Amino acid sequence: MAEITLTNADIKVLASEACIQENLPVDELGVHTLNISPQTASGTPAQLNDTAKIPVYNATGSASTFDKSTNNYETSDGQGVVYKDVVIDQRKKRTIQVDALDILRLDVAPLLRLETENVYRTVVEDINATILNANFATNKVIGASASFDSDGVIDIRSLDQVRKYPRAMRKLALNVDYSIALQKDPAVKNHNTLTPVDLPSNQILTSFAQFASIHEMEDLDANGENLVGLATNGCGIAIAMPSVFQAPAMSQIEQTMFMYNGVPMMLRRHQDSTTGDYFINIEAQYGFAVADELGITRLVSA
Repeated sequence: MAEITLTNADIKVLASEACIQENLPVDELGVHTLNISPQTASGTPAQLNDTAKIPVYNATGSASTFDKSTNNYETSDGQGVVYKDVVIDQRKKRTIQVDALDILRLDVAPLLRLETENVYRTVVEDINATILNANFATNKVIGASASFDSDGVIDIRSLDQVRKYPRAMRKLALNVDYSIALQKDPAVKNHNTLTPVDLPSNQILTSFAQFASIHEMEDLDANGENLVGLATNGCGIAIAMPSVFQAPAMSQIEQTMFMYNGVPMMLRRHQDSTTGDYFINIEAQYGFAVADELGITRLVSA
């Protein structure tokens, strides 16, 4: 008989079940600038409603010849760090209610995993919704998905703005239709190095296209602007998540934290004193803002 996880199990046991990714999300927030342990301006760990400062770095230009007479070891070459203020102001949750009669017979683990993924996908959709022409004005029309192939990837690589991204930071993300079209390209398929949702494993494609990684994004919406993908240096959007979660308001509430696909989640549980029902809450807290307006090239179908 398979082992089941009961609703009244230790809260840390429930958290360990929730973080198991049976339905692995194919969208990774790692394509953007992600800070999961930010601090406030005063140096304290950031939490909900705090403003975190996310650094965006700039250092361009050629190296200069050393000149002993002017001691240009002490002449700055103009590096820059711009701190983007990101308010952690978003809270998204899913709630599981377990009837008192089911507490000792319902395996709650599958529900925890499904609802955790639902929260995660909502976070991804919220953040990707900011990839608008008003925020990132560099666009590339790549046509319909039916005609997209490895040549299209190379064409994206040839764009002046994409060339400016350091190779180690250069990432390509495509929605599912374009990802599937790319996988069908014989130049790619015949190498047999792709897996359905893990495009970065294809070393052949990333090497000749000179992208550090290629991602399939299931939750990339067209945003009303025909958006189907993005090329990025990873610094287009800054995302901040709390270093600490707030303490529960009542002693009857149990609470812990777990990581899901690189995102901190809060798990809370309490029991209704009248009905005996359990309520389990899975919550994500986060904030995001445009960091580098040139850090994302929007790929559109038309």
